[in-house]
Amino acid sequence: MVIKWTPLARKSLKDIYNFYQPDTGRTKALEIVQRIKDETNYLLTFPEMGMREKLDGKLSKYRSIVKDHCKIYYTIEKKHIRIALVWDTRRNPESLRYLL
Repeated sequence: MVIKWTPLARKSLKDIYNFYQPDTGRTKALEIVQRIKDETNYLLTFPEMGMREKLDGKLSKYRSIVKDHCKIYYTIEKKHIRIALVWDTRRNPESLRYLL
């Protein structure tokens, strides 16, 4: 299995970096992003470790794991794990339904 990042997931990581960088500096912002990436590597060994997510009250194909203030949404495919989105949990959850 390999991990594949969707364009939306890559953009959300970049947004997280851009959010932290002005206040914490480049090094700390990169460290935060790296910790998120490192957390996804556990999925290679334990792909079902994340909780199944409910969207609109129904179980969805998405699972999630949490790292710091971020929730990492992913799906398990036949040959890879697809990271769909990295979501800052301090944001309004209503807007999440339009992204997944």
